[in-house]
Amino acid sequence: MPIAVPYSRFSSGRQSYGSSLHRQEALIANWLAHHPEYTLYERKYEDLGVSGSSGKHIDAGELGELLAAIEDGQLPTGTAVLVEAMDRFSRLEPMDTLNHLRTIVKAGIEFVTLDDWQRYDAKSLKGNGLLYLALKAQTAHEFAVRLSEFAVGSYKRRAEKAKLNEPIKRRNPFWLTSEGKLKDDGSSDAIKQVFQAFANGVPLRALAIQYSQYFANRQSLKHALRNPAAIGYWQRTTTIEVDGGQKRVPGELIKGVFDPAVTEELFYQVQRMLDDLADQPVTVARKFPLAGLMECGDCGANMVLLRQNARQQTDAVRCYRRMQSTEKCTNQKTIPVPVIGWFYEATRKPHAFKAYQRTKLPENTRQRIKLEGQIEQLSKQQARLRKLVLLDENDESAVADYQQLVNEKKLREQELASLPLVTDSPVVGMPEFWRFMHSDPFAISNLLQQDGYRIICRNDGTLEIKESADDHPAESAQYVGYARKYRMWKVKPRGEDTMFVDSTGQIQFPQTVTITTSEQWQQRIEGTDLSAYMDGDDLADYLESQG
Repeated sequence: MPIAVPYSRFSSGRQSYGSSLHRQEALIANWLAHHPEYTLYERKYEDLGVSGSSGKHIDAGELGELLAAIEDGQLPTGTAVLVEAMDRFSRLEPMDTLNHLRTIVKAGIEFVTLDDWQRYDAKSLKGNGLLYLALKAQTAHEFAVRLSEFAVGSYKRRAEKAKLNEPIKRRNPFWLTSEGKLKDDGSSDAIKQVFQAFANGVPLRALAIQYSQYFANRQSLKHALRNPAAIGYWQRTTTIEVDGGQKRVPGELIKGVFDPAVTEELFYQVQRMLDDLADQPVTVARKFPLAGLMECGDCGANMVLLRQNARQQTDAVRCYRRMQSTEKCTNQKTIPVPVIGWFYEATRKPHAFKAYQRTKLPENTRQRIKLEGQIEQLSKQQARLRKLVLLDENDESAVADYQQLVNEKKLREQELASLPLVTDSPVVGMPEFWRFMHSDPFAISNLLQQDGYRIICRNDGTLEIKESADDHPAESAQYVGYARKYRMWKVKPRGEDTMFVDSTGQIQFPQTVTITTSEQWQQRIEGTDLSAYMDGDDLADYLESQG
């Protein structure tokens, strides 16, 4: 039996929510019902959300794969390629479309348009069929051109109205109505919460999962955090030629078009944090909160988790490179997770306080971040407009826009220069910090990673903090080994006696170990002197809550 190969396409991702694909599939099913002598091919060829005018469906899409399969002889003579209409197949220049059709019919394969049930093969194209096919290709291309011109014209008209602060309608991000107003369905609150949570250290992946009704994945969340629509700006795009093809890039930025969802200070703070992530990506902890916080003292690679098994009675960490090959790293030390957990709990508080403090920026710092972000955006716009001015110095509109950007950038630079260079730290209340330390452990881990906190694990069992959180030396301790008598692990903090860590990561003191003073107990149970961060009453309440 001959084979019928269906091909479906639509241009916009928005059409995936409509009936376009369903209609095309229904036409294919109807044609097959009237031609039972054909067998449906086992594979579907679909380009969903791919333009038929750009050529992407051929260069990097499934139509290109279908044409390649025909040229390679994978489809037998007598096969029929089914498409809804000519404009589904291609909206390219007529000659390009006819060349692709020639590839099909030259291989002895029929081309069928389902809107009129016309069939084209090598024999039919020798007569008037070729003329009719060329006319349909021309019509499809002209429609695409008119559609593009209409869209571009509408785009320009809306931009002109936006510059005059006149209301416009357009397709906006999920938290905005088509008129640019904040929605009251909870989505505008969600985008605010996402910005604030990310600034407080919650990882992108965790936020994408928590707000999955708004974000398909981590990348779509990052795109929303980068979108200046969050502060009311409309980032237009423009098309440029790159390596013989077309590419859409950011263009003009128009302010005050939408209702802002977040403050400019918070927006630019998040941009800086995203830039830092791009420069030094953090390890996203998914199941083990300490992932990414431990570093091999010999090669600098991450220490990774080894789950307990028949030979290993507890979870432990080991150098990732050493596990790959003994030639990549000399650090063969395996450290139990309870020991790592104890050291983390004993050393993290001053580092977490410093990292959390940075998320609560003082007004001077917030203004500085805001101005620096605005200057960076203006610089990018300047660079794009400079190319237009160099191409045509007589373009008065481009020259005027460029000069306006220059003047605005100078004004922002003057504002930035006038800000006093102060190092004031924001005031963080201990109840607020206490709530943070008992919140999501993965958020705390992520914030510590961004702040540079690392536990260095050396070959002799020494654990030390990469850098101190204050003027004191970086804290360290040595993992000595396992004490079978007490079924606990021995650790020796620098300058102190040997201690014992149980399976929960808590310090225990068997009868053979003495506690000399209450101060020593306080120091051991806390792991750091918190008097620098709380007054006497707060400290007393905190210690009482710890038993």
